[in-house]
Amino acid sequence: MNAIQNSPAPVFTGEFPHRVEGKNRLTIPADWRFGEDVELFLTPSKKKKCIAVFTRAEVERLKVVATESKTPVERANFLDKFGRQMRRVVMDKGGRISLPDELRTAFQIDKEVVFSGAVDTFNIWNPADFEAEKTGDDGGEDVMAQLGI
Repeated sequence: MNAIQNSPAPVFTGEFPHRVEGKNRLTIPADWRFGEDVELFLTPSKKKKCIAVFTRAEVERLKVVATESKTPVERANFLDKFGRQMRRVVMDKGGRISLPDELRTAFQIDKEVVFSGAVDTFNIWNPADFEAEKTGDDGGEDVMAQLGI
């Protein structure tokens, strides 16, 4: 199946609890869908206990930002690690993806998840880890205050 992203990515906002369906399938919130088959990239977050989800455009942006001032060896090392930990999935027209078993197991995802928007990306959480993160997080209040929000 060819998954091509022709339409612009939605802005990923809000929080959405959701059940895990058979075959580890998740249905992405309707506001976050593209209207066509699209590839997404899942990777374990190093800062939070969640799965970070990127569009191809965001992966391309990260490649540039993370490697623009690196030596060729540093760039190769980064891309090796970044690519190795990522998993490609296809979101079908109905908004469904299949969560790889290794990520489901690593993040102890069983019957429920929480999707949380991060504007250009989104995260998939075990509900208990999401609640713990919300309790301990400053929510970006400092940056929001600096921006007058």
